[in-house]
Amino acid sequence: MKRITIDLSSVGCEQAIKEIEDYKKDLLPKLDRICMRLAEIGVQEAQAHLPSGNEGNSATVDPPVKIGNGYKIVMSGQDVYFIEFGTGDSASNHGEFTPLVDVYPGSYSEKHSKRYSTYGFWWYNKVKYTETPAYMPMYYAEKKIRQELPRIAHEVFSK
Repeated sequence: MKRITIDLSSVGCEQAIKEIEDYKKDLLPKLDRICMRLAEIGVQEAQAHLPSGNEGNSATVDPPVKIGNGYKIVMSGQDVYFIEFGTGDSASNHGEFTPLVDVYPGSYSEKHSKRYSTYGFWWYNKVKYTETPAYMPMYYAEKKIRQELPRIAHEVFSK
């Protein structure tokens, strides 16, 4: 960690302020680089956990988007909640965070078609379902980002 020695005088304080500003100019781009690299890792990890082939689910993970002091990762499509949290017997919020809607077995069905909540199954493309798995792409993205943070920070700050 950088140390700044201050002489207790107006000139010393002005010099310390200049050193802090110079340090800030060097630090902020490095922090941005760390955030960007972690977001890219998160996107790759989320994409790796999307369902493959034509399984009736549509979702994509977009490239990282710059926000105020970092980057965000967005999964979009009509089936994102089903892909992240599963359906039917498998529906669960992973216990990691609280989604914007209720997620439990039958929660979607109760407010929409009511097939699963009434009968315990539903039909899709002439196939009878009781559940679809939770692929959890955003959960795995967050897990990978947390795992990679020390390595990425070390790489960026060692240069």
